Amino acid sequence: MMRIIVVGGAGLAEQVATALELAGHEVSVIDTDPGRESALAKAGLRAVRGDPTVPATLESAGAHRTEVLIAGSRSDETNLVVSLLAKKHFGIPRVISRVNDSANEDLFDDTWGVDALVSPSTAVVSLVSLPA
Repeated sequence: MMRIIVVGGAGLAEQVATALELAGHEVSVIDTDPGRESALAKAGLRAVRGDPTVPATLESAGAHRTEVLIAGSRSDETNLVVSLLAKKHFGIPRVISRVNDSANEDLFDDTWGVDALVSPSTAVVSLVSLPA
């Protein structure tokens, strides 16, 4: 079992968090939307409401004892700042970040604390390009 923080509540981030929880991991989700805590709790997830770019919010989600952080918000800027805080301030060993605009992919590297990036648009394009 790993301790994992997922940033971003609705959509892809929530689906990832739910799948990780079902796989037996301890998952906390940071979401900025008021009222999302109850929906996330129904899915068995620990929810923290707040701005993930603020260290106190990451700390309240358990960043000091987290092994993996997934920056999965819909904002590349937020994901970069969260990744940097996770790696440099909290020393989280594995940081995975979502990149929403493929033009920003070059920014998502170890300079910003990103160990691995996920680009939904690039993934879809690469699948379309596969030979039949």
